Formats: sequence, C-alpha cells, structure tokens
Amino acid sequence: MIPASPTQAATPAVTLIVPVHDVQEHVGACIASIRAQGMTDFEVIVIDDGSTDDSHRAAVTAIGSDPRFRVIRQSNAGLSAARNVGLSAARGSVIGFVDSDDRIAPDFLERMCAALERSGADWVACAVRSCHPDGSSDAHSAIHGAPVPEGPPKGRLMPLGDWCQIIRHYPSAWNKLYRRTLIEGLRYDEGTWFEDHAFYYRAACRTHAIMHLPQALYWQTRGRPGQITGADDDRVFEQFGVLETLHGIMASSGRPKAREGFERIASRLLFERSTVLADPARRAAFAAAGRDYLARRDMRYAPDWDPGISRLWGLEMAGACAVTVIVAASDAAPDALRATLRALEDPRLPNAEILCLGTPPRSVQSADPRLRWDAGDGETGRGDAILRAMARADGALVTVLQPGDLLPAAALHARAEAMLRLDADLGYSDFHFGPRGDLYHDGLHVPGLAAQCPAWQARRMRPVEIAALHLRPLGKVFAASALRGLLGDERNAPQTWTALVIAAAARAERAVRFEDGMPHAAAQAPPDAHPGDPARLARQIALIDVPGGRLPAGWRRRLYLRALREALSGHSGRLARLGLALRYRAAWRAEQRLQAMGALDPDIGPRLAWLFTPPRPRGMDARDGRGPDGAEEES
Repeated sequence: MIPASPTQAATPAVTLIVPVHDVQEHVGACIASIRAQGMTDFEVIVIDDGSTDDSHRAAVTAIGSDPRFRVIRQSNAGLSAARNVGLSAARGSVIGFVDSDDRIAPDFLERMCAALERSGADWVACAVRSCHPDGSSDAHSAIHGAPVPEGPPKGRLMPLGDWCQIIRHYPSAWNKLYRRTLIEGLRYDEGTWFEDHAFYYRAACRTHAIMHLPQALYWQTRGRPGQITGADDDRVFEQFGVLETLHGIMASSGRPKAREGFERIASRLLFERSTVLADPARRAAFAAAGRDYLARRDMRYAPDWDPGISRLWGLEMAGACAVTVIVAASDAAPDALRATLRALEDPRLPNAEILCLGTPPRSVQSADPRLRWDAGDGETGRGDAILRAMARADGALVTVLQPGDLLPAAALHARAEAMLRLDADLGYSDFHFGPRGDLYHDGLHVPGLAAQCPAWQARRMRPVEIAALHLRPLGKVFAASALRGLLGDERNAPQTWTALVIAAAARAERAVRFEDGMPHAAAQAPPDAHPGDPARLARQIALIDVPGGRLPAGWRRRLYLRALREALSGHSGRLARLGLALRYRAAWRAEQRLQAMGALDPDIGPRLAWLFTPPRPRGMDARDGRGPDGAEEES
C-alpha cells in the first residue's frame, strides 16, 4: 500500500529529490509547490550542488521549519551527482525527482500515487505543462508523436514491450514516480549532459509497462537563462556519447525493434539539440557530425514517426538547400526591400537561399550569408523573370516575395515543415494587408470558401478553390519537384506568374492551405498584372494550359475581370475608370477563350459583369456557362 494521508511512520511513503544549482529566483516556488501537496506523507531531499548565488538561503527560507525537508550541501559535481546523492539518502518506497526551477500541481503526489496503487505498475508518468517567460503555458502528453494530453482520467497502462514503444515516452526524470524496487541500484551517469536518457532506458529494461496520466501535473519552466537544454555551446556534442550509451543499452537488452527504435530516437535527439544552435559554425559542425554518425551506423534520419521532428533539419544535415526565397527586388523601393529581408532573418533556416532579382541598392546592406543578387535581364519584377529564377532555384521548396511583403521567418519555417511533412506540391496562405496590417484576407476570393477547405492538411484542390485563389506571390510555396514538371515542359510551360499559379494548383495532387495570419502583403498587384496593357494580359490568360475538368466554366473571364478590378482600384476619376474598363473590354472581345460564362468574384459589380457579358449562344445557359447537358463548355 502507498499511504495517501499523513502518517507517523519513520519511513515516508515518498521521497522527492530536488537538486539545486543557481536557481535563486525559482527554488522558493518549487519548494512551496511541494509543501502545498494534498498528500503529506513524504520527505524531500534538497541537494545544494555548489550554488554560487542565494539559492541555498532561498531554499532554507521556503522550507521554514517543515521537518519533512532535509538539505544537503556539496561542492558542485553536476546534476547527475546531485541526484545520485539523493538516491542514496532516499527512504521512501516510492521515489521521484523535481527540478528546482519547476513546480508540481497540488494533487501531483495524490494522483500519481493513487495511479501506482490502482494499476500495480512499477512507475507512473504524467503529462507536462510548459511555462514560458511571458506567462503563457501549454500542455504536452510527454509522449512523442502524441502531443495532446488525452486518455481516461485515471490513466492507462502503456506497454513497453519493444523499443519503439519505450522511446515514445519522455525520458525525463521529473514527470515520474518510481517504485524503489524498480530503480534499486540504478544511478545516473555522471560527468555528462542529457543524463536522463540512460537512466530511463535502464529502468525500462526492468519492466514491461508504465502507467500514464493525461493530466499535466508537472509544471516545467521553459526559457530560463542558464538551462542546460537551451545552451548554445560545444557541450551539445556530448549528445553523441549519450547516443553510444543508449545504443549499447538497447542492443544488449533482448527487447525487439532495437535498431528501429534507436534510429528513431537518434533522429529526435539530433534534432532537439539543433534547436538551440544559432552559431553558424557550431550548427554546421553539429549537422555534419550528425550526418556522419548516422552514416557510420548505416541508418537514415527518421522523422516520420513523430510530427514534432523537423524535416528541415534532415535536409540541413544532408547539406541540401531547403528553401529558396525569391525576392522580386526593386531599386525604387529600398525601404520596402529592407523590411522584406529583415523579416526573413532567423538562424533556424540556415540552409535557405534568398535570391534577390535586381541590382542591390546602395542603401540596402545585408550581411546575411544566404543572400545573393541576380541582375538577370533587368526586368526583375516581371512574372517571366521570376519564373526563370524559380527554374534554377536550388531549394527543395520555392517561395516568392515582392518588396514590402513581410513573411516572418517563423511562418516560413512552419510552412516549409508542413510542405515536407505532407509531401505537398503546393501551399497557399491567408495574409494581412493595408498600411497598418489590420486588414485580413483568407487567400480566396469567395467569402466563406476557406472554411470549407481544411487548413494544414494535404488534399487535392477543388475547381472552385483553384478559380478563387488569390494570385499574389505572398504565401505561395511550391515543391521544386512539381515546378520542374511544370517549367520543364517545353511545349506547355507556363509563361507568366498567373499561369504558373493556376497550372500548379490544377496539377497539384497534394496541396495545403496555411492559416495563421502571419504574412503581411505589400500594396502591389501580382507580378504580371499589366494594368496598362490589357491586350497582353488577355492573351496571357487565354494561353494558360490546365488539365480538363480542373477549373469551372468561365474561369478565364473571371481571372481577367479580377485583374481589371485590381487595375481600377488605382484610378479615382469616373471617366478614367470607364476608359480603362472599355480598353479591357476591347481586348477581352478579341480573345474568344475569355468569353465563356461562369461565376465571378463576389466583388465584381453587376455593371462590370454586364459589360463583359457576351451575347448568349444558342443552347447555352447564360446563368452558369454550361450547355444543355450541364458539362463544362471549356477545359
């Protein structure tokens, strides 16, 4: 039995071990959370591991006269050594660890001990709440690949019969309680970082199941200066020694799936360590070391088992370019260009290339090693120049920005990860616009349509969705493999930006809609809108080639009138607007393929729609552009 109420017995039910080192701002709250437990039959061993700040005084003050606490002071020997001292001094039949910058929920001990007794398990783990410096928090199940805490309130017994099952659980010491019989004689490896893993794996080899509670009873502090897991220094390379230890434990265990399990956990740990590396040289060295380590083991980078493992890191380890960002630069807008480049600054995407089309303005200076300039043919803002740049991009993914577009690096990172994880051919996005960025567009020209198109999921776009797609470059992400298929077609390759977007959407077998509202669009029309040359625009739209049945009837007329609507927004005088509309109408009448009827964007008014309505052919239903049999009248 595990007592859940006060007892006068000499041996406490539970021992909690709290290592302390230079956490004077946090240790008081940690101890207060332990003292606030509903279950009171426990002891706490606080090990001050050579703190150089006021941690010891803060701990003693928080403990007060509580006889359940013992404080041990020692010279600094490291976290593992401090935990081992606690293990040697522990008297409870159940043992747990609490890091001194973390806290536990008031019912942590009560719920965890009840779960142990109810299940008969050797140990129990719980979900974790990450507490961030800004006061926000989020819960995680503490199970890799299943981040959302869920399951029966009283928990579930999870099997540990093979290594693929074992590695799914957080190896951390601190969100668990262990029966003494499970960990008797086990100690933490001293003198290294990332010590939790080996202890957890050795304990897992002694049992075949772990009890798991879905409640986030352990509250972990994140983002604290000085945290081991957040340090960008050369100690990150100690991960390889830990991996060797884990490999030995797994290979000699006799448990099934040791090779597959090691490949998976090695991939996760190599990625986890990369997330704190901002120093370019150290990051590159670690990526190369990770690649070489997996190669020596004849293993691959394996992110597919857990959506939380970065696919971009796999490309970085392989030395491949992940993303090409093409900026249709303009000497006339250096401020806008500077803003666009500044938004892309982020060390998490070191294996991206930023290709600026044009000549660098003197006032635009950047030390970003990813940036290069391409003067091209001088017409750097035109759609055809952009297409030529896209055809020679090195990245696995390609996106295009216009000067003034703001795509935060975090948003680009999320989009690139989603594209790779979903194996998507095309992605498109919502965005904000306007001088203050307070206006919102969901990326489609039909209100309410976006709600019918699930976000962050791969699927084939519906014809009505393709026809309604906003044509601005911002937010579009193309898979380079899909681009090669489009732009490498000598006979039918798109010649304009609009043609590329429509053709890519029509041919994409897997497209994804991004939805986070992070990008901010500049006040520019799409690259090849050609508001002053309607005949050229009409001809370009007439030549767009898409597979039959992938777009609704009248889609060319719809695109043309959308471009006219953009052009009219730049004219305020009534006569000027009428003259522009009539010029567009003349060019439209010269292109038969633009005259098929169909639905228009909702912001096209009835007068404009009437002006671009051809005489109704015999047998044609003027309401929807379909013939008597209901089939589309054009491909």
